[in-house]
Amino acid sequence: MPHRLLSRGSIIVATAVAIAACSSSNSQTSAASAPQPSASMSMASALPAGVTPQMIAQGDSAFHASTCVRCHGADAKGRPNGPDLTDTQWSQISGTYAEIVQTITDGVPKEKVKLSTAQFGMRARGGANLTDDQIKIIAAYVYSISHH
Repeated sequence: MPHRLLSRGSIIVATAVAIAACSSSNSQTSAASAPQPSASMSMASALPAGVTPQMIAQGDSAFHASTCVRCHGADAKGRPNGPDLTDTQWSQISGTYAEIVQTITDGVPKEKVKLSTAQFGMRARGGANLTDDQIKIIAAYVYSISHH
């Protein structure tokens, strides 16, 4: 009889160990399969104050619908009269969101343009009379493509 109890006890212990192992395995699997932050979520946390992913999306559309593409190209990689906006190199500013807003707002006179191939300066408000809100969303887009 004691032998049977020991066997039954061994079975109980083995069952408890198996349940614990499955439970531990399931919790690890659940943690591993839990939703991870998306790229846009992590990007959103790295955006300047006041800039949202929605602003960036609207800025993308506004950039491509306005005069920006004439000098910076549809891919924003630059053309002879406008620098590449997708890299981390800034010729006029250090690349903060506020500086991008200011540059679009004020423009850059020809004599201050540091791009050797540029024949013209950048006109204030993109030469298109952009509103303050349009400037902010375009600046948000430019910031996002240069700080990826």
